[in-house]
Amino acid sequence: MTFSAGCATRPFVDCRPLRIPSPDGKSAIEVSYDTTPDYPDLEVARLRVTAVGKYVGEVEPVGSVESELTWSPDSKAFFINGNDNANGDDHLAVHLLSDPALGPRYITRDVVQDMARSFPPCEAKDPINICAELAADPDGYIGVSALDWIHDSSEIVVMAEVPCSSSMGGIMCQVLGYEVQVPSGKILRRMEAKEFARRWQHSMAWKFEDIGPPEFQTKLP
Repeated sequence: MTFSAGCATRPFVDCRPLRIPSPDGKSAIEVSYDTTPDYPDLEVARLRVTAVGKYVGEVEPVGSVESELTWSPDSKAFFINGNDNANGDDHLAVHLLSDPALGPRYITRDVVQDMARSFPPCEAKDPINICAELAADPDGYIGVSALDWIHDSSEIVVMAEVPCSSSMGGIMCQVLGYEVQVPSGKILRRMEAKEFARRWQHSMAWKFEDIGPPEFQTKLP
């Protein structure tokens, strides 16, 4: 279920309250919007979590544009995808109902590090001029979003992507898929684009396109 993380233009027509029930119907996320005295022209989403009719706590949206929330099949957890610019700057948080604080758990560190090793920005053909800065902080150029839960609430499948910007040179739009353990973030399966599409196209709302291999700088012998 998708919802706006906030609205900055009155009359805030995109910020409509909604209720997202768990598969077993016993828990729910209630999305509402509030302004503050300091920012009267900005509405920000609040996510209120209830279980068996009782208030559990609140969590925040991920990113600042649009968020997507997906319950696990066993109703014990949910993940939230979000972005900051609607153009590949993706983020992911996992929340477990068994956690008194509800999280968030940011479980993509191993994924981001593997992507950084696979697609080093300074080795790309026609590298971006700030490649050294990106290499030092892979979270600055690797976007990660979850596609689906696997079986229950113990594993998820995620997609990691280099931004689709020509400034990224020969690694632009490169994608790898991962099956990841929750909550440890341990990579259980690493998938190249073709395998990723074959195993998980059914969980994608779009037709996945394999753009082919990355292009790196030619190294002199």
